[in-house]
Amino acid sequence: MKRLTAAAFERAKAIVMEQGRDLDRALLEFHFEDGTTEQVLDALAAYQNDDGGFGHGLEPDLRTPASSVIATTVAFQNFRTLGVPAEHPLVRRGLDYLLDTFDASRQVWPIIPPEVEDAPHAPWWDYAGSEAGFGGFLSNPRVEIVGYLHDYSASVPADLLASVTTAVFAHLDSLPDEMEMHDLICFVGLAETAALPQVQRDRIWEKIAKAAEHGVAREPEQLAGYVLKPLYVVSSPVAALAERFAAEVAMNLDFEIEQQGADGAWSPNFSWGDQHPEAWEIAKREWQARITLKNLRVLRDFGRIETG
Repeated sequence: MKRLTAAAFERAKAIVMEQGRDLDRALLEFHFEDGTTEQVLDALAAYQNDDGGFGHGLEPDLRTPASSVIATTVAFQNFRTLGVPAEHPLVRRGLDYLLDTFDASRQVWPIIPPEVEDAPHAPWWDYAGSEAGFGGFLSNPRVEIVGYLHDYSASVPADLLASVTTAVFAHLDSLPDEMEMHDLICFVGLAETAALPQVQRDRIWEKIAKAAEHGVAREPEQLAGYVLKPLYVVSSPVAALAERFAAEVAMNLDFEIEQQGADGAWSPNFSWGDQHPEAWEIAKREWQARITLKNLRVLRDFGRIETG
């Protein structure tokens, strides 16, 4: 079993502090130093617009300042990690945005707005093909958002929450066992929603387990590609499927340690190709800091960082 050396750990932290955004630095200090929740939220506030949504490159592959649902889900990922209460202004206004952008006729959230075309962005975020490319938004981003609405259910209309939750489970039942990777990841987020009744969480995990058996990477050479990594399904040692995929997770952790660059960073295994090369260089550096921070948290949680 491999472990990240103390020296490699320090190099990784240095990369996040040197080239990360204020948010990444605040998160690093929160998770590994003596940083506070307030410092993270102060940094996150810079990405929130007057409509309550988040933009301004919070999702690095979208450089538009305009609010988007996908960027707003990134904010809510942080709210969940930090345990931010519903009465906090960032959360309250973010919920307002999600309620305002909900398409009640189809019970979905459009993942991006037309304004994405006015700024550099990754090719997979072209607005024209977004609905078809994201399966009508039935899983991504809807499933993830429903989890956040359950986190803050007291601030969400009960009838809306009930109807969209019912729709999500009907969609889950309609999906084949071989699920699309991003759809599966969205369902993992919903299954990890502590506020969701346990019987519903178990129902989701049962489906995820079947899908992961079909799709999860099992060999190190697969992990170099854009694939369903075991760590996408098992995010912590106490995750529901940790025992079932223990061997795959151990392999994944070894692989991640091996992939750290000499400078201390982990880099994305994707690019924008020939689209907006100058903006991509900025986004790439942001991704490096974000991925490096994420990997440090995962390796710490699994006891894979040397101490002393």
